[in-house]
Amino acid sequence: MSATETSAPAFEQLKRRQQPKTGTTTVRYEARTTIDRPIGDVFARLADLDGYRTWMHRTGLFRRASQTSDGPLGPGTAYFDATRMGTFRGHITDYQLPSRIGFRETLRWFGSDLMEARPQYLLEADDQDRTIVHHIAEGELFGLMRLMKPVATLLARSERTRTVKSLRRSLESG
Repeated sequence: MSATETSAPAFEQLKRRQQPKTGTTTVRYEARTTIDRPIGDVFARLADLDGYRTWMHRTGLFRRASQTSDGPLGPGTAYFDATRMGTFRGHITDYQLPSRIGFRETLRWFGSDLMEARPQYLLEADDQDRTIVHHIAEGELFGLMRLMKPVATLLARSERTRTVKSLRRSLESG
């Protein structure tokens, strides 16, 4: 699957809002895929933070994720995302059932922010009860990590591609 663009109005608005500024250390990834499942199923899979370990392949950076705050899922829900690089701490930033979910998470080492990741999913139902998934992920590098932008870009592309493929495979295989 390759990163592609679409003409969907909501997706275009999301892209315009998130355009990186020139000369920054922003890493960006975009993808579009269709999953042969209803939109509610896809949203539920993305929103089930504790369930990522059941469908997300651990061949890349991902190890496990889990909700850390009490209460119902929604904007502000806190979670952790354990990776080979360390543990990101984050919260849900956008939660519009069944069409949008977004996250913001930060990796810190020794008390300093190294990077911030902002993955978002915009879901659209098609007329055949399938779901079109628009995925945009941005990351910001801080401090010495800015020097690692080329490597971070490759890692981000690989991990985001793996995530979307795993999501699709998990929903269409059973």
